[in-house]
Amino acid sequence: MKIEENKEEKKEEEKKEEEKNEEKKSNKENNENNEMEQVNKILDSNRRITNNDVKDSSTLILEEKDSNIFNGEKIKINALGMEGGRGVGDGVAIFGSNPNQVEDSANLNTGASILKPDFVLNLNEKYLFPYIFMIYYEKESKSYFIRPYSTKNNDNRILYVKLTNGYNLPLKQNEIITAGNIIFQVSPIENNNLEVVNLSKQSLSMIPKQTFDASSKKEVTIGRNKDCDFAFPNNKSFSRIQTTFEYDEENQEWIIIDGSRTKSSTNGTWVYCKHSLPIKDKMIVEVLNKRIQIHEEIKGE
Repeated sequence: MKIEENKEEKKEEEKKEEEKNEEKKSNKENNENNEMEQVNKILDSNRRITNNDVKDSSTLILEEKDSNIFNGEKIKINALGMEGGRGVGDGVAIFGSNPNQVEDSANLNTGASILKPDFVLNLNEKYLFPYIFMIYYEKESKSYFIRPYSTKNNDNRILYVKLTNGYNLPLKQNEIITAGNIIFQVSPIENNNLEVVNLSKQSLSMIPKQTFDASSKKEVTIGRNKDCDFAFPNNKSFSRIQTTFEYDEENQEWIIIDGSRTKSSTNGTWVYCKHSLPIKDKMIVEVLNKRIQIHEEIKGE
């Protein structure tokens, strides 16, 4: 009788776990849809930037870094969009992979018929998608943001942003980061706890997944220091403290910090950009394994 009860309990637990996984999957899809809706609003043909917006905004300069992704050119972007680009004044710069490929943007519910990229990247490979990433100006915050063009493209090489020099980010669900030469998936989970999963095949001696209780542990570290929560003492690709996850009690969220609060790491922490990220001066971005640097020129400086 007891064995039968245990079987029923196990089935019930499995059912609850399955329901929880389905809920997580649904939440993820909803988040991606919401992200795409925001992009659709940005790309709406009625969105226009005014001359006053341009006066109030800074200018971005994109430069190649150990690559020829821009064919040796410097790319300039202001609040209207890319200089010498589409020239529609919607505040969006779209970077593509093939000038002969265009996509019917009606499929993305943008309200426009065809979108041509502002700039076609010089890639060493043929790429499936005609649009790769975009930079856009947000009028409300007077800031620029970078993001992959579509969340439907699951190629995890598309866009990585390097965190360094105090550029910290709130942690979102299933964030993919590269610290040293190890890839992690990091997520805030129930009760604001933190789940960290090692996705790399190397360093398998490390526990593949750990959960940290936010009520008792406010800081989780990765690095060469033996006191780190994820310690790689013999791995020279890591700084003593490579990456820190810090729980912000005021905002009730986890934050990704490169290095520690007092010192950045040598090689930086790379975050896979699957949603919009704010652009900072001297930011380094990796697009399909090619690196670029973004400078922000503030007016009057």
